[in-house]
Amino acid sequence: MAEVRTIGSLPVPNVQALAGTCNGSDEQIPERYIRTEATCEEVISNYHGDMAIPIIDLNKLLSPQSSEEECVKLRSACQYWGFFQLINHGVPEEVIENFRSNIIKFFSLPLDAKKEYSQLPNSLEGYGQTFVFSEDQKLDWGDMLYLQGLEILAHSPCIFQVIYQKLCNLPSDKHPLPLVNQRSLKIRQSLDQYSSETKSLSLCLFEFLAKAVGAEPESLLGIFEEQPRGMRMNYYPPCRQSDKVIGLSPHTDVVGLTLLLQVNDVQGLQIKRDGKWFSVDALSGAFIVNIGDTLEILSNGKFKSVEHRAMIHPNKERISTALFHYPRDDLLLSPLPEFVKDGKILSNGKFRSVEHRAVIYPNKERLSAALFNYARKDMMTSPLPEFVKDGKPKDELAMAEARTIGSISVPNVQELAGTCNGTDEQIPERYIRPEVSSDEVIKNNHGDMSIPIIDLDKLISPQSSQEECVKLISACQYWGFFQLINHGVPDEVTENLKNDLVEFFSQPLDAKKEYSQLPNSLEGYGQAFVVSDNQKLDWADMLYLQICPTESRDLRFWPNYPASFRHSIDAYSSATEHIGLSLMQFMAKAVGVEPKSLSSVFEGQARGLRMNYYPPCLKADKVLGLSPHTDLDGLTLLLQVNDVQGLQINKDGKWFSVNALNDALIVNIGDTLEILSNGKFRSVEHRAVVHPSRERISAALFYYPCQDLAISPLPDFVKDGKVKYKTISYQDLLIEYFTAELDGRNRLEKLKLEP
Repeated sequence: MAEVRTIGSLPVPNVQALAGTCNGSDEQIPERYIRTEATCEEVISNYHGDMAIPIIDLNKLLSPQSSEEECVKLRSACQYWGFFQLINHGVPEEVIENFRSNIIKFFSLPLDAKKEYSQLPNSLEGYGQTFVFSEDQKLDWGDMLYLQGLEILAHSPCIFQVIYQKLCNLPSDKHPLPLVNQRSLKIRQSLDQYSSETKSLSLCLFEFLAKAVGAEPESLLGIFEEQPRGMRMNYYPPCRQSDKVIGLSPHTDVVGLTLLLQVNDVQGLQIKRDGKWFSVDALSGAFIVNIGDTLEILSNGKFKSVEHRAMIHPNKERISTALFHYPRDDLLLSPLPEFVKDGKILSNGKFRSVEHRAVIYPNKERLSAALFNYARKDMMTSPLPEFVKDGKPKDELAMAEARTIGSISVPNVQELAGTCNGTDEQIPERYIRPEVSSDEVIKNNHGDMSIPIIDLDKLISPQSSQEECVKLISACQYWGFFQLINHGVPDEVTENLKNDLVEFFSQPLDAKKEYSQLPNSLEGYGQAFVVSDNQKLDWADMLYLQICPTESRDLRFWPNYPASFRHSIDAYSSATEHIGLSLMQFMAKAVGVEPKSLSSVFEGQARGLRMNYYPPCLKADKVLGLSPHTDLDGLTLLLQVNDVQGLQINKDGKWFSVNALNDALIVNIGDTLEILSNGKFRSVEHRAVVHPSRERISAALFYYPCQDLAISPLPDFVKDGKVKYKTISYQDLLIEYFTAELDGRNRLEKLKLEP
């Protein structure tokens, strides 16, 4: 137990008592509890259908007639939500109600009475708080009682025995001892009954989770059966200024599964999906179940551990209990073989192999705080000292691969253009591209010789959707590009972004260099795909930002000038969020496939924005703005920032100049979507050329798939059983793409199983 003593929480004021002193109209909440993000983040409430967390019926899982169908729902819930509500779970109502009643009684005790069960120094168990690890961190608006080792309650003294005596106010000098023991036994039995009933329930869920992905039930049962469980009982006092505090900070759970019971009827749980917070409306009598970090790792990412938090009601207390299921302490935490297809760990080093004890009981207090996941992405990808032996990260291969995806530093092209645009000046040899003048280019093309125009309004309208879908599928099959009109992005949003991009690129070079890419990084101001010192270079600079999910943003690279720049990007990101997903659904529909089959792969996943600046060049016929390539992603949305054209696409061996329509978005298929669709949609080679006397600016928005996806044709798109592409992990594809020069369609062609 020495290791357990290292993960305690610093003592802080009792929040229930604090709420009684600062809930007046003139009272101020202490600064340490003020959480500005509580008011600025978007929250979705009162949602239904596909926008609500799934409901799983245990009776249907158990019934032979409905088990298979319900298993599909269970897998989807764990894969895309990480949460579900469990109904008909079989835990007797009497057991739950007795347990709820005792929890409410405990938190109703006077503070001095509850303090008798306070946590000891360096201990998590008892009454107090968790995850307070510094004197200046922001605090949660909540108290809790945590108990560990529920399996031994029936055989050992329980904190509830003493609590119950106080609840009943039964001093030993006035009541016979047998009466006290009898009543104490009842509360012990209440907790023990709840523990026993939920234990069976949880093991049943582990069994069906394995079954849902075609794994042996024992693969999970053997890890969690007969293992310790912990229970955290949460008390969230009301707060008149509830929009300024958070009950429980955003986090993921480190465990396998969590079963949450809503003790009273006050809601407060929120989960994060697609960069937004969704309020969960807990069903009466249901358990809310969520996947923990341990199970995400064991399942090789097939089940998702999702960020969640607890919010506060302005005038009513909220009480809940979370039951945590831990694996064996000596478990080497890594993807289980049953969850790894083709012998590949699809996470590609995302999940380190570490002892579970090292995760739950770390040697440093700061690690226990990090595990409460205020920055989960950073924790997963950057090895902590505790996991580094001999000065080398255990995940050395993954770290080596990460180091290879940056771009070699080359001269700034905008500055170069200012020095070699005189009539007698020579363009450096590395920029000379003889193919520009020798390739056949079709300009001023019209009718069947121009890329199609798709009207999103017509796709959505029942009267015209079918006809427009025919045009859409033709565009995706034969061109791989189309211009999208009536896309719904407000003019003000696009104009603000355009103006800010022009202003950013107009700054002196020193100002832009403040946002330069770091070594081995793609984000920031610079170039991409420069991997050797002798390759030909593009006549362009760019600013690349990861914009979604919001927690992945690295604000070091987000310009502060112009002042509205960050807001403009955020507004554009929000306005375009569902365009790509809607288009994918219509693409699937157009070929007779379930719409969600495509959009679910990209929903809630990363998006990046590359802003391109192509300086003018007097010898424009000798340089290229962007080398011929296909895009790696699913879909790309290109916004033409100014009125200078330059995009060309390759069709039938000829280059076609694209005349971007005013207010349209140019959409193209990426490699990932071509593979997923088994070639029904085409990722087409394209490039950017340069104007002799005018700069050109554009912004490309990329929709990326699930990071741990095994990319291969989706079953819905393989009608004749003939798979046309090899399977490759998205991480491998990503590394291949960003560690080589742009190379037309060659990389994609190598993934074909036949010419």
